[in-house]
Amino acid sequence: MKPHNSVLSGYGTNIFTVMSAMAVENNAINLGQGFPDTDGPEDIRQVAADASKEGPNQYPPMMGIPDLRKSTANHNNYFYDLGINWKTETMVTSGATEALAACIFGLIEPGDEAVMIEPLYDCYLPILRRAGGIPRMVKVEPPNWALPYDDIEAAFSKKTKLLVINSPMNPSAKVFSLDELTFIAELLKRYDAYAICDEVYEHLVYDKRKHIPLMTLPGMRDRCVRISSA
Repeated sequence: MKPHNSVLSGYGTNIFTVMSAMAVENNAINLGQGFPDTDGPEDIRQVAADASKEGPNQYPPMMGIPDLRKSTANHNNYFYDLGINWKTETMVTSGATEALAACIFGLIEPGDEAVMIEPLYDCYLPILRRAGGIPRMVKVEPPNWALPYDDIEAAFSKKTKLLVINSPMNPSAKVFSLDELTFIAELLKRYDAYAICDEVYEHLVYDKRKHIPLMTLPGMRDRCVRISSA
């Protein structure tokens, strides 16, 4: 038989699938995936049930239900004063991974380079390579996970189309500092590159730290695509 897709078939099973199976097999607490502790508050589940019964249960608009897009814009405006226009700057996807794929396929041409910071979500590389992009990896190291300025600067070139940044970062729990984000912003402007900002853990920040969206920095408003999840 003809072979499967050469880009995707070489990556094996998703790590979340592996860890979940091992947790069940060993009767262990699963810290590999962000499972909620409960099924959610009763009042929210009741509203969801009522909406399902009352309808409409039809295909939604391709960009997402307007009320949800408005809420997304309001969230960004309330927490970060971004002034998001829900009609032109929001889109709803089936999870953050679909959003990542849409952004990467929408921005990357075959041969473009993308800077990625390790350790990283294991779907980044397959999506990028399927789009024809070339990864340029930069690693942050324990115990402090500081961004190596020389390394990330060296990863940028005239071929760089975008940077993927995950902050707060999974699995290291790193929260990028204002100084680090400012350095990244200057590189993006210097090389005329975009940033895909994976910020799904934006409200899980502790130890008096603060999450700062890269999009809020000067000159970044039109260079960043911000992805969150619920």
